[in-house]
Amino acid sequence: MMKQRYLLLLFVMILSTICFFYFSTNSVNAKIKKIDRYDEAIKVEQEKLNSAKVINDQLQGVSKVITQSMTNDKEFAIDDINAFVKKLADLADKYKISIDAIYPKVVSSDKSYLVEQEYTLSVVCTFIQMGQFLSELESFDHIIKLTTLDVRPVKEDKTETFDEIIETRYKVTFELSVFMIIKEA
Repeated sequence: MMKQRYLLLLFVMILSTICFFYFSTNSVNAKIKKIDRYDEAIKVEQEKLNSAKVINDQLQGVSKVITQSMTNDKEFAIDDINAFVKKLADLADKYKISIDAIYPKVVSSDKSYLVEQEYTLSVVCTFIQMGQFLSELESFDHIIKLTTLDVRPVKEDKTETFDEIIETRYKVTFELSVFMIIKEA
């Protein structure tokens, strides 16, 4: 009889232990799944936050350009025109691009809220130099519209040997407009 009670007690203890481990394992697995769901939700929200930060930075850049492009004048000041021409020349010099011509054109704008200044820039460069130039031009703190991009091969000098002609050079003409926004009174 005593032996049966000990066996019954042992059986109950083993059953209790099995039940304890079974339910605790289920509980731990459920909590792990819940933590995984939270991790996934956090990851999605973190990606949204990072995207929002990138968009915010880009919008701040656009805001800066617009703020710097505000004016009360109805036309560009000569100093502004000369400063922009110098920036273009410095940029071309940075990438070792030879300038054939660079000159501003007077433009009358139909829009009462914009002041436009057009520039024509003629250079001799390779495609790589042109790409670098355009990439940096895009990062200027001005509202710039590239109106025309004309690319023509440069006539080769027949006296040069093949070794001297390493890269094909092109005559590139840029017509671009710079805009200023007239502030409302």
